[in-house]
Amino acid sequence: MPIKKFVVITMYLPRDVQRKISLAYCLCILFTGVCVVAQSALAQSSADFSGSLGLNVVPNARMDPVGTIRLGASNVGDYQFGTFGMQISDRLYLGVRQSSLKNPDTDQKQLFPGMDLKYRLFRERSMRPEISVGFQSLFGHKRMSAEYLALSKRYEQFDFTAGVGWGRLGTRHSIPNPLLIKSLSSSSRDLDGDDPSGLNNLFRGDAGLFAGIQYDVPAISGLSLKADLSSDGWKAEKAAYSKFDAPSAWSLGLSYRPYEWLDLGAAMVGKNQLMARVSFSPSMANWPIYESGRPTPVTLLDGRPSVSPLYRKSTDEESERLGLKNIYTENMSTGADLDLKDHSSTALQIGQGARHLSNIAGSRPEQLSFHLSKYGLRGPSLSLNRRDIEMAELTHQGSAEEVWQNTLIDSVLPESIKRAKDKFKESFGFHINFKNELSLSEEDSGSIYRTMVVPSFSKRIGTHFITEQSLRINLMDNTERIEKYRGISLSPIRSDISSFTRQRILFDRQYLAGFATIAKDIHVAGTVGYLEEMYAGLSGEVLYRPFDRPWAVGLEVDSVSKRDPASTWALSVSGEKVLSAFVNGYYELPGTGATFQASAGRFLAGDVGADLKLSNELDNGVVLSGTFRASNRKDPDIYGGKTNLYAGISVSAPLGELPFLPNGSRASLDIKPMGRDTAQRLDHPVPLYQVTEPLSYRSITRHWSELTGRP
Repeated sequence: MPIKKFVVITMYLPRDVQRKISLAYCLCILFTGVCVVAQSALAQSSADFSGSLGLNVVPNARMDPVGTIRLGASNVGDYQFGTFGMQISDRLYLGVRQSSLKNPDTDQKQLFPGMDLKYRLFRERSMRPEISVGFQSLFGHKRMSAEYLALSKRYEQFDFTAGVGWGRLGTRHSIPNPLLIKSLSSSSRDLDGDDPSGLNNLFRGDAGLFAGIQYDVPAISGLSLKADLSSDGWKAEKAAYSKFDAPSAWSLGLSYRPYEWLDLGAAMVGKNQLMARVSFSPSMANWPIYESGRPTPVTLLDGRPSVSPLYRKSTDEESERLGLKNIYTENMSTGADLDLKDHSSTALQIGQGARHLSNIAGSRPEQLSFHLSKYGLRGPSLSLNRRDIEMAELTHQGSAEEVWQNTLIDSVLPESIKRAKDKFKESFGFHINFKNELSLSEEDSGSIYRTMVVPSFSKRIGTHFITEQSLRINLMDNTERIEKYRGISLSPIRSDISSFTRQRILFDRQYLAGFATIAKDIHVAGTVGYLEEMYAGLSGEVLYRPFDRPWAVGLEVDSVSKRDPASTWALSVSGEKVLSAFVNGYYELPGTGATFQASAGRFLAGDVGADLKLSNELDNGVVLSGTFRASNRKDPDIYGGKTNLYAGISVSAPLGELPFLPNGSRASLDIKPMGRDTAQRLDHPVPLYQVTEPLSYRSITRHWSELTGRP
């Protein structure tokens, strides 16, 4: 709109509306000018008070590299914040936050937990800012709830940010709701109360404008200066406390990163209040430890030596070590059934098997074929060009990518493989998991935690069955707070967690699981025994996972009974059987290890609802995940509020490469609500989708570079 016409139109509006519209118009002009002259540069982003990337007290549109986790603490005025978040994908940040305020009228401490989310809509380009939408306390206390749309644009050492916010971010510099939806703009919004924030409050009521700028000091690496103007008017606090000293709208501060993983910040918020912040942000994508140690390499022999039947028999032990069975030669092809082992990539095992088959195949075969299987589940057949393997291994004139270009994929097995009798010996495994659980979603007790060590012994029985026995050693916890603040449930689902942690040692799992492929891409599984810490019974799954598609669908049915925590090692069961069932859908995000899972069905308490989960397995085996659940029933808290929405995040890192730990050992941190009875699912020991992952197109192609050895 031309400036002259804009001025004429706004002359007839009220003065306060003129000022707000003029501010919005100036911000648009500012961004237009910056976009025109902007040059690409790497932003030196740092966190704001909430733990996600931002300025001092306002968010920006920036994202961390995938795999970054952030642990932070901060204060703004009378508030203190503890935060933990992760960049789960290149577009999605998830974080949990516990906010603490000492009531200025009564000196009593109050807690306001919540889960934050930021999603990048558009990446920055030469003519376009980076644009992200964010949610503060999307699941959590209503007082901290806010939504925002942020735009950030880089120009040399400057990073400009502007945005519009709703909820508590719409209580200063307010404008009419820019979303032209009557139900959103005309409705008022409750900014405080006992009930948690709900989806029905999103983007309602008036909106507020915020802006800021960051300057990266060229002479001092890691130092940035920040200034911002917040749209948070602190209305809820002003209404609740007569002595509350609300922070000003503007702030001036600095951020210093002496190391890539450490970020320190301080700012003056107005004339008389201070913001201080510390943030630890290591990158889990650089985690140096893998799930298992380096396997004994197979050396490719030069010259295609002729191999006698006597020598071939002497290689049976090596074939068994590599998981090769039913080795055959047909025409110009040598092949085998490759039973995939745990803790190594499919591509690495194919590469080991290809070198071994080439060594014993003689001079005639030109093709090396592998028919993949995992716990008896059938996957695809891959046929590799033998000469490609030789060129890559012996002359270094080829690569794994060139081998892939000439690889044939088929789902039909040769008749010789179908008729062959599968000789399988029992195998054993042992690993140790270090588990930590933490809840910051507590309005009554602040935080709840527990730390455990879970040693596990597994055994492979025949082709289709596995069994596992594991102990749960409870090292430390404060779960007794759940009983203290919430009381005792007459029909506990997980609210009796403190009864299970009282036993320092109990049997975690004892089960027998069987697997089978009943048709092309259709797999089934059944599990019976002590399936998890709190439940025993029977579980069944069916999964349709097309090899050449990024999606899958499945059905899960569980019939379980509650274990008695008062019995020896919690081996007795009590109560009636509980039926839980879910329809599961999966979608792989292209080019990544991320999987989106959507489920709908019946939870363990008989309530029904939905479960959304996004998990991302990084190349080094680290798994980041976030979960959102909604139920038709609500759990109460001691403040009189109720909630039926739950969210959590987790990170799991491999430890198996360490010399003093067995292959497959891991350390995990789960941050989620603890001791809840609604929206609870069985912690399945062997999810069928996870078991079939090594047979998937994604798993094979993502790690194909390992065909010629460990990267």
